[in-house]
Amino acid sequence: MPNRSRDIAIFALLILTFLIWSNSFIAIKLLLARMGAFDLLRLRFLPVGVISIGMILLFYRAPAWRILRTHPVRVALGGWLMVISYNLFLNSGMRYVQPNAASLLIALNPLITLLLAVRFLHEPFTRRRLLGTLITFAGLALVVLLGRVGGTGGSWITLDKVPYALLVLGGPLSWATATIIIKPALKNHSPLVFNFVSLALGSLPLFFFIDRPFIEKTLALRPLEYGAAAFLAIACTILAFTFWNIAIRSWHASNVSLFVYLNPPLTAIFTYLFFGIGITLFFFVGGIIMLAGIVIATLDLQRGPAIVTE
Repeated sequence: MPNRSRDIAIFALLILTFLIWSNSFIAIKLLLARMGAFDLLRLRFLPVGVISIGMILLFYRAPAWRILRTHPVRVALGGWLMVISYNLFLNSGMRYVQPNAASLLIALNPLITLLLAVRFLHEPFTRRRLLGTLITFAGLALVVLLGRVGGTGGSWITLDKVPYALLVLGGPLSWATATIIIKPALKNHSPLVFNFVSLALGSLPLFFFIDRPFIEKTLALRPLEYGAAAFLAIACTILAFTFWNIAIRSWHASNVSLFVYLNPPLTAIFTYLFFGIGITLFFFVGGIIMLAGIVIATLDLQRGPAIVTE
């Protein structure tokens, strides 16, 4: 595929990814009303582990073995950070932090990823990328300060909830670190198979923590909550993680991470659609500015985005 066509496809794939992921905060908040953070971690990733192991055994044994043999540490650390660390931090903090506030905290991921990518992956940080990042920050600030993201109080964190906000911050730190770790391993391997292998390894420890209280809580869920759990497992994990890996293999990690800025406005839009919580014109203006900043930082009309050329 020519570079320009590929870049457009990756751009569209990332938009789809964050359309999916922006709804994860709502699904997580819904399920946390019925169970604890570790319960939710098991509810989401035990099915993911079963699906991943099954797909490897049925269809991908040879490529999965090559990945494990070539990058055992990277795939194990990536799986642990993306499955256990990220989600345990996020789920624990979101018991007391609203979905839109959590999505804003997760939006620190691009900055963390950029710093790590420049240091460990030697990615460039051009003036164009700096300009795009600053524009995106400005749009995010407009959305947060004047856009009534998620309604009254939904985007602000009270003093007594700061410790839980710090737990949420463990999420983007875990995710950014995992992104930097797995990127070199994706160069010569299928993103889909790599996703199955890392998810299988990351989910494997959870099988040792299946107990009667967890089973009883799971059986007591309502149909809407089962739907939320399925959405988190299938759409947000099996599908969206694969999309993320495809983008990470194709573009610089710091460029891909810029799309995390779409989480707050998209979460607010879906919160409005599902719950009728109001937003203002400033929200849409800020969202347009954010998207423009992402385009500037990732798409160069002459050279295309800062793509991987190794």
